[in-house]
Amino acid sequence: MDYFKILSLNREPFSNSPEPDLFFLSTEHLACLQQLELAIRLRRGLNVVMGDVGMGKTTLCRQLILRFTEPETDSNEVQTHLLLDPSFSNTREFLSTVATTFGLPGAETAESDWHLKESIKNYLFQKGVDEKKTIALIIDEGQKLPGFCREVLREFLNYETNENKLLQIVIFAQNEFRRILKRHANFADRVNQYYFLKPLNFRETKALIRFRLSRSGRPAEMPALFTLPGLWAVYLATGGYPRRIITLCHRILLTLIIQNKTGAGWTVVRSTTRRMLPRTTRKSRWVTAGVLTSLALALTAFSFLLPDPPDTVRPTATAVQPIETSTKSKAYVGSAAGVQNDAASEQPHLRPVADRTASLPATAKTTQEKTAPTKSPGASERYRTPPALLGSLKIREHDEVLRFLLEIYGNTESYRFQAVISANPHIVDMNIIQPGETIVFPAIAAQAQMLATAGYWIRIAKKGSLEEAYRIFKTYPQEQLPIRLIPSWTQKDGLAFTIVLKKGFSSEAAAQNAIPTLPSMFAASAEIMKTPERDTVYFAY
Repeated sequence: MDYFKILSLNREPFSNSPEPDLFFLSTEHLACLQQLELAIRLRRGLNVVMGDVGMGKTTLCRQLILRFTEPETDSNEVQTHLLLDPSFSNTREFLSTVATTFGLPGAETAESDWHLKESIKNYLFQKGVDEKKTIALIIDEGQKLPGFCREVLREFLNYETNENKLLQIVIFAQNEFRRILKRHANFADRVNQYYFLKPLNFRETKALIRFRLSRSGRPAEMPALFTLPGLWAVYLATGGYPRRIITLCHRILLTLIIQNKTGAGWTVVRSTTRRMLPRTTRKSRWVTAGVLTSLALALTAFSFLLPDPPDTVRPTATAVQPIETSTKSKAYVGSAAGVQNDAASEQPHLRPVADRTASLPATAKTTQEKTAPTKSPGASERYRTPPALLGSLKIREHDEVLRFLLEIYGNTESYRFQAVISANPHIVDMNIIQPGETIVFPAIAAQAQMLATAGYWIRIAKKGSLEEAYRIFKTYPQEQLPIRLIPSWTQKDGLAFTIVLKKGFSSEAAAQNAIPTLPSMFAASAEIMKTPERDTVYFAY
């Protein structure tokens, strides 16, 4: 069914394909295109464009190519060549693909990598010097470029005359490419200019939606399909990410048809968003989060005005009630305030919820029970029960909640995601988290016995706080042997965060031989450990 015809449209306005005539030139995208076009025409060499997933990099890439193929431009002056997915397995494969892309004969039968490089170099000199052409190689998904590809590109940039570079390279990549560049200064030093794409603001979000509707034949004299509150709701739900906007608006138009409505207001957009993202909109979090937070602060302030009952200790944070996450899970959920390593297990106001494994010990007393700690507890008393929280992390730019779940818990199952949502009422939408915010991670016990499939493991580091362990985890080079962050707890040592190689070893000798292959800063402190104690409670799979 052509649903767009029902809404007086001539075509689908929110297609997820990179249709050039539906591309909305925001201020960010226009400035980026202009700077890239200028850099290519001036033959400046290497340029890099970075942005989050869904920021329109692929569409921008197509628009850049179109700029040099439009009839009003001199299409013979600049010749563009596109590599969509640079996931090559070796140098020969990459060189052969580039040579084939340039139209060079005999790429598959070349005798060596050197012959391929010479062939490409001669081609670039012929085009750039003899024919006065500009050759541009445009690479999408640049974060997938292996190290040997970056080295070949660096060599290509050495092909130059006294005036300019013979090959112009534009790399479109996700923000993780920034970390790769930091580790490879010899490549990053060749970059002529960086451009970082940012989300659209509300004005541009509104303009994008109306632009696509008008381009799809929506008559101007007809009532608008989106009310102003509806447009604002779209912006709140998507954070200004173009792909999210297009996907959500497509679903909204389907909702209008199904419900036989003529316009999308706040309610329609919110209900559609809840169906698309049910985990992030629980209990109308958009509307109620601020109200509930204010109410909680008011009640807390009022409670501090009351006299203390005899022989009680005032808690250091607002009491947290149990939150059901799954009938099969056990999640220890607490407040963000006062989280310091395993100290959360000592706070009487933190309580475990929804049992996943019957073997876990009972929880500590609640705040309603009288407590009178007159001295510091011993180790056995201090670590009597698992903690309510693993800790907290401060959000940095471009951080994603799902990535946190994968790196800390080992998976992104819905009950874990729901537990994190419940533990962070101050975050309105988990899809749109702001830099500087703090996210709390509940201690969700796992059934599986981690580190039990092999007898010997290489431990990179072991820390007592999530923040310190995660900082070490993120500094580990991605191209090295993969590692895991494993939160765990024992009655003897309390909460600990161990960073190990993902793969275990069947013998101590095999593990010992693997240590020298680690980066030097990690190899120096690496050590071999055997399968941990049987009573260890793990919070990751």
